[in-house]
Amino acid sequence: MPYMTLDEFKRKYGHEIGGIWVPRVTAITDIVAKPGLLKYYAQQESFEAAQIQLRSSAHWGSLTHKTIEEILKGNKPDVHPRILPSIEAFLRWKSQYQVIVPNPEKNIEMMIFDPDNLYAGRTDALVEIDGELGILDIKTGTGIWDEYYLQTAAYLNAYNKMVVSEEQAKKRWILRVEQYEECVICGAKKRTKSGKEVVKGGNPLCSHKFGKEIGIFEFKELKGYEDDIEAFLSAKELWEWYNREFLKQIKNYPKFK
Repeated sequence: MPYMTLDEFKRKYGHEIGGIWVPRVTAITDIVAKPGLLKYYAQQESFEAAQIQLRSSAHWGSLTHKTIEEILKGNKPDVHPRILPSIEAFLRWKSQYQVIVPNPEKNIEMMIFDPDNLYAGRTDALVEIDGELGILDIKTGTGIWDEYYLQTAAYLNAYNKMVVSEEQAKKRWILRVEQYEECVICGAKKRTKSGKEVVKGGNPLCSHKFGKEIGIFEFKELKGYEDDIEAFLSAKELWEWYNREFLKQIKNYPKFK
């Protein structure tokens, strides 16, 4: 990894909880191979250009996340025109399911912590959907990837350890929202959230006539929790091995005392 100081490492990859430092869930899941990301970099004109587009996409995703979180809290936020189709897709999803957020101020962007396995993170939302309590993770990318199974398993496990005397969460869901323009001739999809027009699918020889930008949602319950939490904890061990030289220097990381 690029050189960084110990303080930078701690800020980037972990959380301070009750006087101890622990790695964050998303830092651990980042160790999972992402062949799609490697392919993306290979298709760009330069590493710097790829980074600019990723930052633009991340800004779009953050704006979408924040707006959805405000709606889940029961607020009526102003919706930026750039993300309007995605928010409309989210509202369509919400109208199709009985979605309740118990204690919205607490259960949106909630910090969770596993004191036994020593990791922490922030869940997007703890919700009841059609009467069942679970972890909802909101994504704004172009697919549902394997690392999401590990991420949500970690959140579910940690949440249930925090609320031993309360109702346990049993479900994990991914809600993916995005937007694109679709070619009315060949079905190719054009996305602009990266700040650059990206066309995928359809016929590359088509002259393309794109329609109005539309928002879509994909909603999926993730199965196989037991296998996923085991895989997450194994990924954590690998992450710790890879970062062992930093971790040995963190005096308030109990595992390396």
